[in-house]
Amino acid sequence: MRVTPAPSPSAAATLPPFGYNHRYGNNPVAAADGFRLERQLIARGEYWEVAVSTEPAAAGLVDHPGPAAVAAARAEARQATMVIATEIPSAIRALLAGGHAGQQAYCAGLLDQLRGLGYSGLESARIEVYFTERDHHAELTWTPAATTYTVLDNDLGGDLSGLPGGTTPFPGPAAP
Repeated sequence: MRVTPAPSPSAAATLPPFGYNHRYGNNPVAAADGFRLERQLIARGEYWEVAVSTEPAAAGLVDHPGPAAVAAARAEARQATMVIATEIPSAIRALLAGGHAGQQAYCAGLLDQLRGLGYSGLESARIEVYFTERDHHAELTWTPAATTYTVLDNDLGGDLSGLPGGTTPFPGPAAP
């Protein structure tokens, strides 16, 4: 019988704390914020899955996430990536209905919501927009000096005829 060796004390010290879902983020603070933002969007009828990752990831590895530790972790983040994804046709239509300018404004509003949580030290950020798990639709990149929005899939070729739902664009995200 083979016995699995116990991790060394140094290996155990580098493991992330338990109790957070890696699907929402790369550390407990980012994951909690990703989950929070997702729930807020869904409550408004904007059906997105949301994940947030921050760098350095270690800043968000707090064992006891009290308010002071969470605030410090957010402030220490220098880079953030938010991924939003949907398979809901009405959500895809609503985003596309805003045109490129509306899409950029929507994503910039999402970034403002994230920054409003206390990510005051960000030097750069990116929002990746996915329609289904395979269609990387667009990216917003942000630095304090500039924001760019790039559509990567030609807005699905402009053919929305196969997607049910209206063509009313999403309103801009509300302040946190």
